[in-house]
Amino acid sequence: MNIKNELKNFYDNEAKKYHQTRQKPRTDWKRILDEIEKSWKKEVKILEFWCGWGRCIKYLEKNLKWIKINYTWVDISNELLKYAKKDNPKHKFICDDISNYITDIPQESYDFIIWIASFQHIPTQWEKIFLMKHFYRTLKYWGKIIMINWSLSKRFLKKFKKTIINSFLKCIITLWKHKRRNLSIPWKNWWEIKKRFYHIFSISELETLTKEWWFLIDKLTYIDKSWQEIVDRKKSNNTILIWAKNIFI
Repeated sequence: MNIKNELKNFYDNEAKKYHQTRQKPRTDWKRILDEIEKSWKKEVKILEFWCGWGRCIKYLEKNLKWIKINYTWVDISNELLKYAKKDNPKHKFICDDISNYITDIPQESYDFIIWIASFQHIPTQWEKIFLMKHFYRTLKYWGKIIMINWSLSKRFLKKFKKTIINSFLKCIITLWKHKRRNLSIPWKNWWEIKKRFYHIFSISELETLTKEWWFLIDKLTYIDKSWQEIVDRKKSNNTILIWAKNIFI
């Protein structure tokens, strides 16, 4: 079974639990809200990939009542999307692999593209570059991509020490064909342990990815649990990256 199928099966199986336990707004949504407000638009088109059950739109609609939001979700988990469709019936939901769906999107279609703890699931460098190419094509000028991923914090290193060591050993065994930051993170249920693929990005890696595809970096930094920007990776919780498609390079 490949990585994408493993992720699909995981989220299909955990959909009910995710819907029940993840009801509160995420702290990082405030950043998305701020960026939409700064656009000064009365109507925005937003594309979110691997959206879970769609709780972000509820938060945005509640706090941006004067802006018309056209929201499209794409996720590989049909079970998660069942909850999203039920809770947000007026918006568009697509069950598909992002690399399939994005090729059919017309040029300059969206004001914002959002990845919340999801781009880190993309398994290969080739696919990351492929998606970046299409992000640039489908985003409107002056539009933005907002991306949040896990960071290699001290807490993360401590919690997944065994997983990180195993990944390093795999690098040696494969003569460094395996990427050191590609990790299979365990998820414990009371009856079994499942694993999900993650690539833990460094700041420099995200910066390089951005420069290759003509985006301008509006924000690239570490953030802690309180959503405060910090310099120290060890004390961080996530990375935040905001790209802008600008005609002035």
